[in-house]
Amino acid sequence: MLLLLGLAAGAFAFFPYRYYLTCGSSQPSTLPAVVRVGLYEEFPAAERLAKLQTLDFPVSVAVTAASRQAFLELRQKILDGYPTVRAVYYWPVLPVEAGYYGGPLSQSQALQRAAAETEGLPTLWDLELPRAPARPAWGDFLDNRAYLDRWLKTRTAPTHIWRSATWLGLDSGLLRLAGLHYDPLDYGQVSLHLDLYTTGGGLPPDLLATILRCGVERYGERFIPAFGVLNDGAGAPDLYVPAATLERDLVLARAAGVSEVWIFGVNGLNDEYLAALHAALPLETFVNAGE
Repeated sequence: MLLLLGLAAGAFAFFPYRYYLTCGSSQPSTLPAVVRVGLYEEFPAAERLAKLQTLDFPVSVAVTAASRQAFLELRQKILDGYPTVRAVYYWPVLPVEAGYYGGPLSQSQALQRAAAETEGLPTLWDLELPRAPARPAWGDFLDNRAYLDRWLKTRTAPTHIWRSATWLGLDSGLLRLAGLHYDPLDYGQVSLHLDLYTTGGGLPPDLLATILRCGVERYGERFIPAFGVLNDGAGAPDLYVPAATLERDLVLARAAGVSEVWIFGVNGLNDEYLAALHAALPLETFVNAGE
């Protein structure tokens, strides 16, 4: 599968994002009254979650946890401590040696255990290739791909799938073959988080506007652009999205008719980013947070 993706990368090196050429030209007839906001927090230590105190609008939050019980305890602490949080999503991660992410080349036993622990819980599923130093579990690929299909068909709780390889389109045959896309149109509880993390000036605005509109055309409210990464001061500034770029991207998302955006991550929240959110989006208020 990695070979297929490598060949695809070479084939499209001179014509990336070709899958968006046939969509995205329409204009939304109406725009959502508000745009919901979600935040990712991969390392939910208390000092990082404390940034939630800076919010003045409702949000959803996805947090990693190594087990269902650990998540339930953490969720209660967040809901008790931060009234701005509307919902907490379980973001299961596998042991590092098993691949960390719940993707098609992670170890099957760990992947299935993590999926089983999400029963009845709103879930963020991180569909990626294994993270180093784990090696791809080639022997588990077919079983993983089939298992994820069966599991998603039985889900009754909201299931948000985070997915990269944005340049390969929304629903290309290559992505399906590689087990890196499970289409929301095929699964009633699935929403797609499309990786639009950027640095510097970001994607060209016309290209980004097309991608965003293509997503809304195909999936409606279940298309969720994922923006970031917010600068938490832990690295060089060129590793993160500038506030001005984030604001521009959010304005484009609004114009495309997006109903919900998610941003990585909680630990990077600051006055500059919050000002960008307020300037770009009609945010929820606490009066209608439960709607």
